[in-house]
Amino acid sequence: MYKLILSFLLSFNFLTAQNIESIFLDSGNEIPLLTFDKPADIEELLNQEVVKGQMFNFGKFVLCDISSSDDGLWTEVDGGKVWILAISATDAKGISLYYDDFWIPSSGELYIYNPSQTQRIGPFTSKHNHSSGLFATELISGDMLILEYFQPHDESNELKLSINRFAYAYRDISGGQLGGYNSSEDCQVNANCSEGNAWENQKKSVCRIQIGSGWNVGLCTGALVNNTLNNCTPYVLSADHCFSGGDISDNGLNQSIFYFNYRSPNCNNSVPNNTYSITGCSRLANSGGEGSVGDPDFFLVELNSDPDFDPYFSGWNRSNTPASSGVSIHHPSGDIMKISTFTNNLSSSSGLGFGFDNTTHWQVQWSQTDNGHGVTEGGSSGSPIYNQNSLLVGVLTGGSSFCDATNQTDIYGKLWHGWDQVGNSNSEQLKPWLDPANTNAISLNGIYCNQSATVTAAFNSSETNVCLNSSVTYSSLSSGEITSYNWQFPGGSPASANGPGPHSVIYNSPGTYDVSLSVSGTENSDDYIMTDYISVAANLVELDFLPDCYGEETSWELQSTNGQVIYSVSNGYYPGGNTAQDMEPNPESITENWCLMDGCYKFVVEDEYGDGLYGSQHTCEFDGDFTIYDNDDNILAELNEPNSDFGDDITLNFCVESGLSTSDYSANTTQFDIFPNPTYGAFVLESKINGQIKIYNTIWQEVHSSVKSDFKHSIDIQDLEVGIYLIEFNNYIKKLIKQ
Repeated sequence: MYKLILSFLLSFNFLTAQNIESIFLDSGNEIPLLTFDKPADIEELLNQEVVKGQMFNFGKFVLCDISSSDDGLWTEVDGGKVWILAISATDAKGISLYYDDFWIPSSGELYIYNPSQTQRIGPFTSKHNHSSGLFATELISGDMLILEYFQPHDESNELKLSINRFAYAYRDISGGQLGGYNSSEDCQVNANCSEGNAWENQKKSVCRIQIGSGWNVGLCTGALVNNTLNNCTPYVLSADHCFSGGDISDNGLNQSIFYFNYRSPNCNNSVPNNTYSITGCSRLANSGGEGSVGDPDFFLVELNSDPDFDPYFSGWNRSNTPASSGVSIHHPSGDIMKISTFTNNLSSSSGLGFGFDNTTHWQVQWSQTDNGHGVTEGGSSGSPIYNQNSLLVGVLTGGSSFCDATNQTDIYGKLWHGWDQVGNSNSEQLKPWLDPANTNAISLNGIYCNQSATVTAAFNSSETNVCLNSSVTYSSLSSGEITSYNWQFPGGSPASANGPGPHSVIYNSPGTYDVSLSVSGTENSDDYIMTDYISVAANLVELDFLPDCYGEETSWELQSTNGQVIYSVSNGYYPGGNTAQDMEPNPESITENWCLMDGCYKFVVEDEYGDGLYGSQHTCEFDGDFTIYDNDDNILAELNEPNSDFGDDITLNFCVESGLSTSDYSANTTQFDIFPNPTYGAFVLESKINGQIKIYNTIWQEVHSSVKSDFKHSIDIQDLEVGIYLIEFNNYIKKLIKQ
């Protein structure tokens, strides 16, 4: 590093509190310049592969020793004094300053800009001071920046700035005049294209995050999230692996920069405007495993200061019900905000795409849209994925999609798993922070905070999966100056209600039902509609599970045919360690009760040691066992393997059906036979007479019709979903199970 004096021939317009017009330069003063060489390993860093699922690195820290007391130049001007300093870094694409001491007097103002003044940030004032003394300022495009500080004469306190390092950007990601806002792949879709028209609120929630980790400086994505107090506490949710697997220091958090509204104003790659930033945050909770199997890969922080703009705090849904459609909003390769769209159901997946525990993540496949085919890239990590109800359900861990492989999938850590299933402390769960009111809300709507008169509809429920003839309690979480409430509970009793609640609703018929709440205020109205929100099941199923002495090794999950996990227990649920010293010598059978919809299920049991429940081959005196019963004590599935030695895992399939009564359901079904039953894709209807055949699903929708003209009539139902069907023939009905 060396110091020199730079004489500017340009006519700068220095904007300060007094709007000083070139007073400094007109006085004949010269601006001190500190110049730093290009780091020696930049070319090597540029050649490193950008890996999705890791932070997108764009810069490297360069150490320095710069202070307002030892460097720069103070000059008296009308109304006060100005401190000014120029910093240059050879061939840098951008420079971002990191301060180990940052303190601005109450009436002082700091601006930072490039020599052409095409990019200017500030003013930084006393409101940016933090108790730690740490701070960082946004990336300035190009290889030079200028710091200018104005302090009026009546301010007696002195500026304290100490810069101990800066981020040397070796990739073009800063926008401005560099074109860095077009750094992502060509198939990506700008958030302000037509695909983003319905997601304006969510776009005001998403932010690009600049994070320092070791010697590297990188980018991820995050989003502001609401909590059940609706008090606009500035919580930002992102990915754990972005913050070095939770290892980032408090100093690093206090110097993280959050860029909001970094997006093109239109569908083209225009220069972003009206971008806001907030520096610094504190850690609240993280999963701590960098997206590995069993880890939902979340990192929750609270910003050091409240936004002074009007952002949106995203609503969320923590259920394990897969979204049928939705979007992810993100900053791929540090680019301006992009949007990726999915139109098929999410599915469950493990964090790394393999392993037994496929409960931790949502798997998504992106869809072609009018303006491209959105995917994700490095820099997208931590971005939110929203469901069809515009609620956040997960954050991006990684995946294999890219523009040349749009058919590949990405995985998002489930809010459901991160809620309360990672650890036992507040620092390992989302629940204490996003539900501080302890409402047990399954979902929560988003809000704006600077629009107090604006009403926003939201509600929670005591349950989302209930048994037949059970009640669900609904309570409003709506905000604003509300004058009326209109509830709709199709399938429930009562079917509607007024007022904020709580309202108790009983469901007497099995099925899946919507719930909606409409609120009105003096300035607006709002609707909160949750589709397929309540599942009412008629089948009571019992699991009797006897572990062996080494219960810690055993886990299981009950899955639907589409892979959705309905019930599960993880390793460590059952008593007994994995050695003779800490085993449980007398394990007891434990009963679990399930309430299930009509259909078929998979019961998957895993043993971590790989010897099933075969405890007797070791120091344990007996083997484990399990049996699944229906409500009439019929055995649906049981372990009948010799010595219970099923190795790493075992999968048992079973189906359940309720008594589907209808006036058309005749007890006399001897007029025809169907076989095989259950079937995997085809069956034969046998009868001495001919006639019309109709097949219905469990909600009496006709799915097949044909005419029987021979004694044994074969019917192919390969294209129908797995589940229970009703076969009607000449006014007689029988039930068929498709496995």
